[in-house]
Amino acid sequence: MVKRDVYTHGHQPAAVNQHAKRTAETSAAFCRHVISATSRVLDVGCGPGSITVGLAKWAARGSVTGIDLGDQILEIAQQAVEGAGITNVFLEQASVYELPYDDESFDVTYAHQVLQHLTDPVFAIGEMARVTKKGGYVAVRDADYYTMSCSPESEIIDEWRRIYRRVARHNGAEPDAGRHLLRWFHQAGIQKVECSASAGVYATKEERENWGLSWADRCLHTSFSEQAVEYGYATREDLEALAGGWREWATNPDGYFQFINGEVIAEI
Repeated sequence: MVKRDVYTHGHQPAAVNQHAKRTAETSAAFCRHVISATSRVLDVGCGPGSITVGLAKWAARGSVTGIDLGDQILEIAQQAVEGAGITNVFLEQASVYELPYDDESFDVTYAHQVLQHLTDPVFAIGEMARVTKKGGYVAVRDADYYTMSCSPESEIIDEWRRIYRRVARHNGAEPDAGRHLLRWFHQAGIQKVECSASAGVYATKEERENWGLSWADRCLHTSFSEQAVEYGYATREDLEALAGGWREWATNPDGYFQFINGEVIAEI
């Protein structure tokens, strides 16, 4: 039976629009060298498709299969693919816990900011490895929310981080997934693992607005805010205060935000 995890972010516009700003260049650079022009790539949790499109350009004579659970998000991804004029992308509804593909179907299986939302990331890694060819690669990248920090320092944003991590863990997920990737791959029986890390940085006016105003909106109008209230970790007044803190930071010309993403390339 397919597991049904609770997605902390949700697929409301406030979250999807921010996720759609991600690109292969910014989110998959760590594994660029294992994707060739003829690669068959599986993009697990493709979301709005902005990274998928970039992967397809790298694998121009190959193909990219993007999967996600929701019809609505796959429709948004399809629009991104069509808008980019890409013809080597195939989008399908599927769960990482039960991939509908034969063993050794793909050269590279990729997942960006996916494992942090799963109740059983080790099982998911095993399933991704199953559909990856021998000598191929599973490549994943996940944030570590504990490392998120900003300048000027903000007690309100610190409180946002505390509440977010409590909500994610209530959902059985691991918001600090980036630091656990090596252990999870070992637990999945995969030993040929290359680890790296990169920093997410928001320092320009555009970057601050991308991150800060998005989170201001997400504190009020996404599944995260609904779950925070439902679980008793915040009131609507608390969430309004969090949103205000994010807006204040986002409009500060000295505002700076950073966090670590853990990255793994595992040879199968």
